[in-house]
Parts: sequence; structure tokens; C-alpha cells
Amino acid sequence: MFYTSRLHQSRFIFQTIRDVRTFRHQPNFNDPSIECGSCYNVVAANEPYNHHWLTSEDAQHIKMDMDHKLLLQRIHVEHIVTFMLCDETPGNRTRAFVVEAGTEAVPHLLRFLNYEATGLEVTIGFFVKVCQQNFYCESHPVKIKHFLDIDLTVDMMFTRLVEKIANYAFITFNVTLEAICIKRMKVVVQRLWNGQQQLPLQYRVKNDDRFKPAENKHSVDLSLLHESFVNYHGKRFGDFPDSLQVNLYCFRVCARTKELFAAPYLIRNEDTKNTPTFLVQTDVAGEFRGMHEVYNIRKFLRSDPIDLIFDCRDCEGHFTNRVEFVMHKEMDCGGGITMLQLDGELPEIYENCFTLPKEIFKHAWYAIGPTF
Repeated sequence: MFYTSRLHQSRFIFQTIRDVRTFRHQPNFNDPSIECGSCYNVVAANEPYNHHWLTSEDAQHIKMDMDHKLLLQRIHVEHIVTFMLCDETPGNRTRAFVVEAGTEAVPHLLRFLNYEATGLEVTIGFFVKVCQQNFYCESHPVKIKHFLDIDLTVDMMFTRLVEKIANYAFITFNVTLEAICIKRMKVVVQRLWNGQQQLPLQYRVKNDDRFKPAENKHSVDLSLLHESFVNYHGKRFGDFPDSLQVNLYCFRVCARTKELFAAPYLIRNEDTKNTPTFLVQTDVAGEFRGMHEVYNIRKFLRSDPIDLIFDCRDCEGHFTNRVEFVMHKEMDCGGGITMLQLDGELPEIYENCFTLPKEIFKHAWYAIGPTF
């Protein structure tokens, strides 16, 4: 059994030889000799598929202990939505700071704030200094509907902001990015509470709901399914009722390449057309959040030719997959970014603020409360 990643030309393979089943990830579709060591694992051929995930690295969820929850409660009670990230190292290390912020600091903060929320609305701004003048470059608000969309969303927001700053600096001052200094970023996050559980954008664009369930599929007691999964999950010798003839899938994220893919969790019947199939939904901390029924699992798992290569008619941008194209359009082709000149002589005073603990956030984050 094999299927491809929806964003990259990777292959994820289950290979059964005699009494052993091996899971392999081949990041390079054209060179199967290259394998990902972080995904590779082996179980007995008669074991359920979820045993592959019992001991493998969890690259998609975060830990939320009591200290995390108390901090999040304080942020909620004090109505804090603004966070400042500072580069406290000496000198100008703009490139490294932006990379660290975009790949680690900001995604980490957003995953933390996503706990118990149904989504986030995020605005990101850079404080920029170029040719002894100060500017503030800010994106328009972007909604994130699933925690597994955070990395891609932040990456695209950062890309658009850097492009805007680079173009402005070149046109206005005739300088390149090397002459720009960024030491602070502001992230405004509205935690959203209303709305149904969504799929990650990578699978949401598949629009699986348009496939109606086949009439010959038997109905499923969802209450029993949910209860049985909770009692079964995470146990090597768990007991799943024989009366529930369903196939279950779950999301996995490669720890090395960060690719998202849907993988088998429990397969009761190889007849996919006539067997009810569900995707296990979890929150950012890995807690169970229900099931999403999948009506055409083969189409849901595999990439379509139309998923690849898109051109934006509005801005002539070129994209190699539908997910990035859809996100680009949701961001209005990168429009809505504002560039404001600041008075460098005016001090900034924040009366209601505190430092986020380094035990939770290794970067220098400050939470800024509202001024009443």
C-alpha cells in the first residue's frame, strides 16, 4: 500500500513481508533509495496500523501541562491579544531573527494560543529600521482554521511581509535587505470560539463533503464509536468492539520534513466503498475532538493532477500546489499590507505587560495587555 503526500512529491509506504509490516517515507518521489529515518518503523503484520504510531515521534502536538494552562488562563482573563517578540542579541542579525521567528517562535506561540480555541485570527507586524528611519510593516488579519495550518500560514505571511519591506526599501532608498534591521515583531492574536471543527487546509481543498455516502454503507453509532475510540486509543492491547465495522484514519506529520499526511489507524475491511470511513480529529494537544466521515478515501488520500501548478491571474504569481494558491488568495495576493513611518524619538510605554516564561517559550516574548 502506498500513497503520496498532498504538498510534496513524497511517498508513504506500508510494506508487508512474511510476518512483518514496515512503514517507510520516501521524501524524494524520483529516488526511492532515500528514506526518512524519523518515520521508519516496524510492527508485526497482524497488528493494527495504529501500533506504528504508538512509539514514533509526535511532530504535530504540543504538551499542555498545568503551568501552560495557568498561563493561558491569565492571558484569557486579562484580555491579552498583543505579543511582542524581541531580538535581545547585540548587533544586526535580521536574517537569522526572521528565520527563527517564522519557523519557531511565532508558530510555537500560535499553537499554544490555539489550545481550546476553534481557530485564530492573526496579524503580524515587523518593526523595521532602514537608513536611520523607522517603519512598521503590518499584515492584514488572517484566519487560521486548524492548528496544522499554522506553519504554512506563518511562512506565507512572513514571505509577503519581507517582500513588501524589500520592495519598499529598494524603491525608496535604493538598498537591499542587507541594509535593513528588524529587532522586534508584534503579533496580534484573536482566539476564536465559534465554528465547527475543520480539516487542515491541505485536505479541506479536497472538498470531500461533495461525495455523498453510498446507500449500501451501514449506519454507525457515533456515540459508541467515540466512546470506543477513547477507550482504545494509545493502548497496545486495547479492545475495539467487533460490532463497529469501520475504517479509521489519522493525521501524521513527518518530524524531519514537516509533511502532513493521512495514514491508516484501524482497518476493519478492505472494501473501502462499502465500509464507513472516519478521520480521527484531535486538537493541538492531541486530545480527541471527534470524527470526520470521509466518503471517498482513495480520492482523499491521493494527489490529483489538478493539485499541482497554479497561476494567479490577479498578480501573476506562480504556485506549485493548490494549498499555497488557496492561501495566497485568502490573503488577497499579499495585499492589505501597510507600511507606516514611525517617529523614532517617541518612546513606547506599555503599562500592562509581562514576560512570557522562558521555561515555556525559549524566545523573548512579551504579553501586552489592554490599557483601560
